[in-house]
Amino acid sequence: MELSIYIYLVLLVLCSLIGFLGGLLGIALGAIRLPLIIFLGVEPIIAASTNLLAVIFGSLAGLFPAIKQKRVPIRSTLNIAFPSMLAAFLGGYFASNIAEIYLLIIIIACLIISGLVMIFYQIDSKELKNDNKSTAKEILVGVVVSYFGGIVGLALGVLRVPALVYFLKMNIKTAGGINLFLSVLVGISAYLGHSFSGNFDYILIFCVVFPTILGMYFGSKFVQIANQDQLRKLLGVILILLAIFMTIRFL
Repeated sequence: MELSIYIYLVLLVLCSLIGFLGGLLGIALGAIRLPLIIFLGVEPIIAASTNLLAVIFGSLAGLFPAIKQKRVPIRSTLNIAFPSMLAAFLGGYFASNIAEIYLLIIIIACLIISGLVMIFYQIDSKELKNDNKSTAKEILVGVVVSYFGGIVGLALGVLRVPALVYFLKMNIKTAGGINLFLSVLVGISAYLGHSFSGNFDYILIFCVVFPTILGMYFGSKFVQIANQDQLRKLLGVILILLAIFMTIRFL
């Protein structure tokens, strides 16, 4: 596959901006990056694997500032991590058995609902309680989101963060920190499920992954000075716009 220099330059700029915004929100925003990569003429199978690499390394870059800022509680993260990795791998493995249109309808509906919740509902920033009920919710949220993410080749932090905030009453900055850690693990598992094709474009990988790493690192460093309520509403708007974009893209 050969792309023009112009396309590679466009990807460098777009992935830098998406990465910075993702670092602020604690989300790799692969659901935005993947359709853009495909729209610019990249084969879907190559775009999916490249996007997952950007999710893995970009989230890793954003994770280091999040850990220093103490936004990654170990207990809650580990409760979600291992079931999520298994669910992501199984989702990638069984991806061919599910009709794409049904999955897209579910994801778009979840994006719209999550976006409306983030914009209009006031959510307490309480920390998680260490009880069995809370642990069960953590695992359930991680498994459901990661399974769907494994199927479509996304970490789906755009659904996980709202779920952590709304259902588990997490502070959005803490939810973003946990999601960065999970995105690394889930991204690796999903990538393993998609990596058997052996299709790679190393120039594309550089133009997508490298600016994503830089963008997410600096975005994550600036998150501490951002207003939590504004971040929540910004995420809500992005979710609604993403739902509209996906609907138009796949009509």
